[in-house]
Parts: sequence; structure tokens; C-alpha cells
Amino acid sequence: MPHPEPVFAPPPEPVPFTFDPRAELPSTAEVVVVGGGMVGASAAYHLARAGMPPLVIEANTPAWGASGRNAGMALAGIGGHFPRVTRLVADAGGRSILDYTARSLDMLEAWDAELSGGIEWDRFGSLDLATDPAEEAHVRRMAELQAAEGLDVRVVNGTELRDLAPGLAADEVRAAKWTPRDAKLNPFRLCYALLETVRQLGGTVVTGVRVDRLLAASGRVAGVATSHGEVSAGAVLLATNAWTPALAPHLAANLTPIRETVCVTEMVPFSVGRPGFETNQCNEYWRQMRSGEVVIGGFAVADEGMGIGSYSIRVRPHVPPLLAALLARMHPALADARIIRCWAGLLDFASLEMPMAGPLPAEDGTPLPGAYVAAGLTGHGHPYAPILGLLTAELISGGEARTLSLAPFDPRRYVGVAHAPTWLEPFQGTATIPH
Repeated sequence: MPHPEPVFAPPPEPVPFTFDPRAELPSTAEVVVVGGGMVGASAAYHLARAGMPPLVIEANTPAWGASGRNAGMALAGIGGHFPRVTRLVADAGGRSILDYTARSLDMLEAWDAELSGGIEWDRFGSLDLATDPAEEAHVRRMAELQAAEGLDVRVVNGTELRDLAPGLAADEVRAAKWTPRDAKLNPFRLCYALLETVRQLGGTVVTGVRVDRLLAASGRVAGVATSHGEVSAGAVLLATNAWTPALAPHLAANLTPIRETVCVTEMVPFSVGRPGFETNQCNEYWRQMRSGEVVIGGFAVADEGMGIGSYSIRVRPHVPPLLAALLARMHPALADARIIRCWAGLLDFASLEMPMAGPLPAEDGTPLPGAYVAAGLTGHGHPYAPILGLLTAELISGGEARTLSLAPFDPRRYVGVAHAPTWLEPFQGTATIPH
């Protein structure tokens, strides 16, 4: 049976959830943050630190969505998206996307020291592995572009590659892009620790409650309608990942959900290498946890319709064997390691690969005071979520983003026009980088 064709703008669906009859929802809040993933948790943390403790409403549990359905990689270079989003930053008057992603990684490192229990932060670098001539040309050109923007990156092979990752089948790899300041972390610890700090600073976190729509009055947002009643609020931030179109349908043409599968092995009593690993233009990626398990994700291109346009988070059984085979190929010592669990999650890809963060425009593009959005992180939540959470919190609490400009992430570029997705070829691992 042929796979269905991708649907880049599927009809929006509300996030699935289990109604919690015990949840207590206040009737008013100064600011509501919808979503308890990395973006929402970061924004809520910074709002609370700014003296505006928010009400965070999460339909399920913190990190239930994409924030908890990934391999925990923090890559400042953001894969094949790098040259296109850097160009958009420059078009908006900025310098480089690295000003944002590198800041996020430094914020994550600071949080590891600050937050109770840490976030299992290991800044051991990343290796982007090239296994054929086309991939080698890609990683070499990408390293050149990223180095020109100031990223600490270079191409390695042979003995140097073996020294960096002794458990890697280096004979399978022609060359690798080595980024020593990239890192790994535990995204569950990140979200839960940030939200616990929000509570300590006077904020409220409610789970098992779904926000069903925005409320408006007198030309501005007035709150939210939820499964548990209405909440009036002066400001509402949608940090709702792939489920954003259910609350802002006019963004649906430019936000595509993509199902991606992640698996984890049993604990293994040896190291496969300290760095995180990527290959095929970052479409497959894996890391070893501190406790010994190896987490690996990718092969969305082998899913029905490449997983594009699906709101289902059911694992397709033919994808995990591909991930297991890749691990065995790259790390022969893992050939007999058992996969003990697999899960699927939704990434929200913005059509132009640049996230949207800032004031949420109305359907006609005009301002909708009090409404904000941060979505479309396009597969790279860890290098985007910390800084975008900070900047949107500064905007909400102080009227403007002060640390860095939010202009490159202006949501208005995604309203009133359906952009053809520029991410499709990189997603398939077939794109070339312009010279």
C-alpha cells in the first residue's frame, strides 16, 4: 500500500488530555501561560522572576509534548536550518542566529547550577557524522558557514574522531563536524525544575486542564476558556507547540505537525562516547544518558507520509527497527542491546524554519493586545526555548524584549500567507547548502 502524501496544513486538532476533576483553576490571573513544556516553563520562570508570577495551564503533565519526546540534545548550530534562519536574522537587522542559540545553551548551563537537582547537563559536544560523499560535503560546508558566524566548530576524522568517541565505528564515517560547546540534558528535569521555581515565586501551575479558546473583549485578549471554566487575564502566552493552530487557526497554514519516533535502550555497562551524535543532516540523533541508556530518535521519513501533518502520537512499528539498526551500525557494541521503550511526539515545523515569538496578531494581521505566541521551534527546542521564553517574558512584563531583539521571530510573517515549506529537503536529508 502506498504511503499517503504529506499534508502540510492539516485541520487543527485540540491537544488530547484527561480531564482532572480535582484541578482547581483560579478565575483571574495577571498572565496565563498555556503549555508546560520548555517554552512555557522558561517564559513562566522569567515572568515570575520579573514580579509577574503567572498561571501556567498544562493539559497533561509538564514536558508531556515535544519537550519530553526528544533525545535531549542542545545544538547551537540547529542543523540544516542554520543558513536560512541566519539570513532571516540578518534581514531583521540582527547578526546571527547564534546570538540566540548560544545564549540559550549558556542559560541551560546556568540553570543546571541554579535549579534544585540540576538538569543532568553535560557539555560534551556533538558530532555530526557524514557516512557518504554528499553528507561529507554537507558537513564541511556547514562547518564553514557556522565558523564564519563565530561558532566553535571544525571537521574531524581518523584518529581524532576515534579519540572523541572510542565506541564509534569510525570506519563507517568519512568525516564529522565537531562542535565542542554543544551539550546534552534531561528535558524532564528542566521543565519540572523551572515550574517548581515558578511555584516558589508565587505562580500557579495547573495540570489536567485544557485551554479551548482565547477570550476577547474590546479589541484585546481578555482571558481563556478552558475545560474547567473561564479565566480572565490581562495577557495570554500560547506556548503550545504543534497544538497551536487549535487556538490560533490563522497560523495553521504555516505550522506543520510532524510525528517523530524516539527509542531508548536498556542500560549498557560501557560508554558509546561522551558527545551527542547526529547524522543525515540531524534527522537521526542519539546520546547516552548518565545512567547508561542510549536514547535515539529520527527516521520520520520512513513513517507514513514522512509523519508530516499527523496529530497521532502512536508509534509505527516499522520505525524502531531502523533506529536499532543505525545504533548497531554506528556502535557495534550495541548490536545486542535491547530497545526497552519507544514513543512518538509531535514537532511543530514553521514553514520558513524560523520560530514565531512575540505578539500574536489577529487573523487580519492587526495587533491583538494581550495575546502572545511562541511556537514553530522546528525540531530544535533546546537552543530556542530558553531564550525565547526570556524574550517573550520581557515583552509581556516590560513592554519590550531587552536582552535581544524579537524582530527576527515576528509572527506577522506567518499571517495572511501560506509559505511553501523551506524545510522539506533538509528534513529528507537531500538538501545542499548554497555556496
